[in-house]
Amino acid sequence: MKKIYVLALICIPLCLMLGLQTSKATGVSGQEKQDPVPGYHRESVAFSMAEAGKLLERLGKEIQQNKSITIGGNSYSFGGQGVFEISIGQRGVGMTSMQLEMLSDMKAVPKRGRTYVSYARSGGRPSANPANLADIVADIGKNLASTGAFVMEDHKVAIEGSYIMIKQRVTESVSVQARGQQMPYTYSFDVIFGVPRFPVPADEVDDQEAEQRGWIKELAIKEISMPDQKEIAKLFESLSSDLKAGKVKVGDKAFDVGKGIQYGISHLATTDDKAHRVRIGIQFGEMPPRPKRGGPRYSKEFFDEPISKVGKLLKRLGIEILDTGAFKLGENEFNVKEKLANYEVIASSSGFSIELSYTKPKKEK
Repeated sequence: MKKIYVLALICIPLCLMLGLQTSKATGVSGQEKQDPVPGYHRESVAFSMAEAGKLLERLGKEIQQNKSITIGGNSYSFGGQGVFEISIGQRGVGMTSMQLEMLSDMKAVPKRGRTYVSYARSGGRPSANPANLADIVADIGKNLASTGAFVMEDHKVAIEGSYIMIKQRVTESVSVQARGQQMPYTYSFDVIFGVPRFPVPADEVDDQEAEQRGWIKELAIKEISMPDQKEIAKLFESLSSDLKAGKVKVGDKAFDVGKGIQYGISHLATTDDKAHRVRIGIQFGEMPPRPKRGGPRYSKEFFDEPISKVGKLLKRLGIEILDTGAFKLGENEFNVKEKLANYEVIASSSGFSIELSYTKPKKEK
């Protein structure tokens, strides 16, 4: 099961990853099939960032001048239109990580779901001061009032289209499944514009399912249809003032965010660029204590085993659960008789997986 998605760019790989892909090598649907170019991979645990900069500089110049790069003895085409994705953030104490991916020479737009992340930034590892976010929100509001566009660092998107709506919402994660090791309360300030019916992003589907199950509870919501530019800018100004006071407000309800928050600012767009959503997302509240690991545990990997062995294992586990309400792996016995299951089954021509968790049923009041 996917982890609940709230803020963008919270977790980024530690090492510098340069994912260079071309349509010739990947065979994007709708393009001519050609002989694949041999792949290239390089990794180091102790590498001078000055040398990394020189490498990136050289590759950048080659793309601009030759529409290709040469590395590892092979030439890779990087021309025409493509996809570019970059993620930068803090990882650990005093470390910065970057992930970069490009897809070039596209003849058709690849299928990447209904939405894509045009911009995202995050803060709050460790917890950020609400006043710092207040200044960022205030700048966004000022630029919106003067230009009619959302300006976020080097990213800009103008409010256009026949539809606009503002949605403010506060929710609480009331179960372990939804909360995990996250702050329990989430505030979202969404500006949706372009055409109606902005689709639910794939990463947020789990949020909807968790809410339907009662794992996430809505505490407050307010929607404003067809506000004008000045009204939107004023709402950003109000949010900034509230954050400086250590609060967020939705309608007539106010919530204390405390001295430390986690936040995300994002611009999502549909793949046809007809609908957009700019979001200020905030998590607040006391972090839950890390759960103590207790009871039996089992972990073991198997390779190149006959698939019939997997069938026998699944059959045995199923019979044991049905007969006794418990199953055994190694020397450990797991009693699940009185518990409720949450599971996901995924199958394809290349693999099969089951992810299962179980919890104690809620006591009736």
